[in-house]
Amino acid sequence: MDTLFENVYDVLFRPQEAMRKIADNQNILQSVLVVFVSVLIPMWALYFSLKTGGFQQAAGVVLTFELLGSLLVWILGAAVWHLVAEFFGGRGSVLGLLAALGFAHFPRVLFVPLWVFSSLMPEVIRPVLLAVSFLVIIFWNLLLNVYAFKGTYRISTAKATLILLTPMLAGMVIAAVLVVLVSALVIPWPSTVI
Repeated sequence: MDTLFENVYDVLFRPQEAMRKIADNQNILQSVLVVFVSVLIPMWALYFSLKTGGFQQAAGVVLTFELLGSLLVWILGAAVWHLVAEFFGGRGSVLGLLAALGFAHFPRVLFVPLWVFSSLMPEVIRPVLLAVSFLVIIFWNLLLNVYAFKGTYRISTAKATLILLTPMLAGMVIAAVLVVLVSALVIPWPSTVI
């Protein structure tokens, strides 16, 4: 079994092989540590930013909700994606997926150095640099999720992408139906006069 640092290195530089190996080993303890570090480092920076800005109470609340929310989304996301993967014919374990998705959180730790780097840049390009950095890290995280699905279920990239997008698309369809239903109840329909 590989060490935590070997797995993190492999996720950064050989992600496809790493996700398959992590899913096969189902090392949940290492995955939990990666999720904690990936959430705590950016939240720690935000905590001190809020604290120096005079928001002491809000800083602790934000840190607590972010940590608990990230853990909940990680676990529930793995459960939902596992059901979707099985629906699409994937054969793998939910624990393997949970372990791989935990390691997919790791790029989030790069937010802090990018914030520091952008703060050293001129005021004009700072927002653009932050936005581009944020988008790159989000895209990297989504790509690692696709590799996690591929490694866990031994499926194609197209199926893995479909598994990633299915819960989001289902949520958008449900939201659209709810908007139509609520608007039909709220908006008065003109009555026809006979």
